[in-house]
Amino acid sequence: MFRVLNRFKGSQPKSAEDAEKEQTKQTAQILHQVVDFEVALQAMDYVLDDRTEQGLALLDDSDRANGSPHTISVLARGVIEFLQATLSFEADEMKKATQTLMRAEDLSWKSKTSAEKSNMKCSSLYPPGTVYAVTYTESLLLHALLMLFSESLVEAAKALLKLRKAYSMLSNIILLVQKAEKKKKIPGVRSVASSSAETGSSSDSNSEASFVSSTTTFTSVDLPYKLSERQRSDATLMKLAEKIQKMRLDRLGGTHIGNTPAFSRLREDLGLGTTKVVDREETNITQNTYLSEEYDLHQATIDEFIASGADLCYGILQVVLSLIPPGIGAVLSVVGFSGSREEGLRLIWKATRQRNVHGCIGLLSLMFYYDGPFQFIDDDFDIPASPRESPRSSTVSLARTYTNPGDFDSMSNQTLLHPGKLLENSLLQARALFPHSALWLLNEARMLSAKGRLEDSMALMDSIDVNNIHMRQVKVLMVFDRANTLVNMHQFERAAEELIFLIGFSDWSHAFYTYFAGCCYLEKWRMCELGIIESENSVVYRERAEKLILSAPGLLAKKTFRSKNLPLDRFMSRKVSQFKETQKKLGCKSIIDAIATSPIHEIMYFYNGYNRMTKETLVQSKKMLTMFKNDATELHDPDQELVRNLLLSITLRRLNENDTGRKLLDDNVLPQIFTLNNGKVRYIKKTEDPWAYPTALYERALFTWKEQGVEALPEIREWLVRAQNYAGDYELSTRISMKIKAALDRVEEALQ
Repeated sequence: MFRVLNRFKGSQPKSAEDAEKEQTKQTAQILHQVVDFEVALQAMDYVLDDRTEQGLALLDDSDRANGSPHTISVLARGVIEFLQATLSFEADEMKKATQTLMRAEDLSWKSKTSAEKSNMKCSSLYPPGTVYAVTYTESLLLHALLMLFSESLVEAAKALLKLRKAYSMLSNIILLVQKAEKKKKIPGVRSVASSSAETGSSSDSNSEASFVSSTTTFTSVDLPYKLSERQRSDATLMKLAEKIQKMRLDRLGGTHIGNTPAFSRLREDLGLGTTKVVDREETNITQNTYLSEEYDLHQATIDEFIASGADLCYGILQVVLSLIPPGIGAVLSVVGFSGSREEGLRLIWKATRQRNVHGCIGLLSLMFYYDGPFQFIDDDFDIPASPRESPRSSTVSLARTYTNPGDFDSMSNQTLLHPGKLLENSLLQARALFPHSALWLLNEARMLSAKGRLEDSMALMDSIDVNNIHMRQVKVLMVFDRANTLVNMHQFERAAEELIFLIGFSDWSHAFYTYFAGCCYLEKWRMCELGIIESENSVVYRERAEKLILSAPGLLAKKTFRSKNLPLDRFMSRKVSQFKETQKKLGCKSIIDAIATSPIHEIMYFYNGYNRMTKETLVQSKKMLTMFKNDATELHDPDQELVRNLLLSITLRRLNENDTGRKLLDDNVLPQIFTLNNGKVRYIKKTEDPWAYPTALYERALFTWKEQGVEALPEIREWLVRAQNYAGDYELSTRISMKIKAALDRVEEALQ
């Protein structure tokens, strides 16, 4: 009886007062959710400004206020740990980030299903649960990337399962974002800001939630419905909505993490020599007008998170899939998905226009893609999107500064290939937003290095005391990049000192750093032997080289990546074994006399050094590769000669001696790799230096491009296909394969 009465009682319609209370409670829940998202965005920005402890403390405070860690807080920690892990690739950091991201996946899915079940609508543009669908796919994607960054084909294949899940859901979310943009009747973000600024309201009248007090009227864009009269005068709700608006405006201006407005620090150019900030008097731009032109001041936080998160994640996913090495192409075809590099880059560029962590990660991704330690876009392979467009004809468009993010949807492929000033301006904006961060300073130094401004790059990196860098992973990168830049400048002694210094606080790759330092001292000694430099320490350089090179393999078991040696560690181990075998063959006392081809030049190639050296250092490299003689070089070992001739041919091309370099490659390298019989390719499988063989075929394609241009695109494609087909899971296969595939994609695109 009581059950029947209770059931009857429960089925009675709610009174107007109960409905009012329920909606008030829901309104408060939505606003508190927005606060949680703003706090998470603020915490992640602290990290991007090299103040990780403050960011984590902010998340701790938020968790305590909520009673337990909530979805966006856990994801924020996962993003922070992901950045730390991918900046260092240390095993403990990778494991920690993986565990947090797995927890974020679980919480995101629960939050998504809960919001859908309760029909909790927190956006006027997106269905209930969409924001947690974004946090779920973001967790999946970042977790998969941790696996892909191992540079192992096996790990990459495992990551595809996670990528497949993310791909399916992101495809649907992107459609929602595109639909929302059409609903707002704009092509991009900034036009929303202008139209909203003119009307003084949000772009969707259904999402206007106005609060009214005796002194003011305040409109919140974060509530997807109009408020009742009682709610409009609710002081608690109004205070919460105003707090959110202030948090958002402070974040857009860069003052939310305790810095002065970022606009006051915006510079016009890269490098220490150009400290001039943008002339605000001449342009008549104020802080407020700058913000209104740069960002949508009337965009809800949740809508911003959804759009920027979807653009970033789907963009990164598209680029990653487009670069997957052909060795696992069969797996891709089975699961039925593929990526478009161009579409992916456009989406990432679009994400960079948002002033949040998604925009920052997008910019870091683009910096890594264009100017990272090894580039997916080879500066020499400047193949245009269309054979009718020469690389030089696009000079004006490359210098263009895009002022409307809607333009990102129509960016030419040539601009995607070489974004020019667009990338510079985005980086300068990040430098202004995060003045304490060595991460953005490092990226500016990398960009200077990519432009051949090596001295300017070193001056910028030397302008900061690395001991004051709080994020240890960035400190590691800074010192390693200094060493690389010094190697490209042929300042080998200091480069070796930097690498040895690095071993003191880096948690991994001690074996490779030690070998790298030994190779630097070896080259310094050889320069003394050839009379290129004079030094009383010649004997010391030789002794240090021998000690470091011989001790490197003994460090392999101590610092590993997921219980495996890193690709460059395995490369080092193979090289030292080669040297010892030659030493045994020659019967010489020192391993130094058993090294033929200069090993430092191999490492320089892996880190794109040949595209960054000046003419002076290239001439020095040519001397080092041709003039130094010892017992090992006199053996004329065919494998050592192959590597030497490959590196020398690249040096000659960079010195504009194309004919000589190509002939050297054709006569002395390629015949050892493959033969042509009636047009049929037969590969000569070699294992001594596996990275060199597909690389030689790739570089041969580049010679043809430099000499013949667009008329020879079919022949260039043949060379690249040959390079791609010289397959194998060797220690640097992922790195070399991605470079080849990126070039082949551009050629095939130009041939269409």
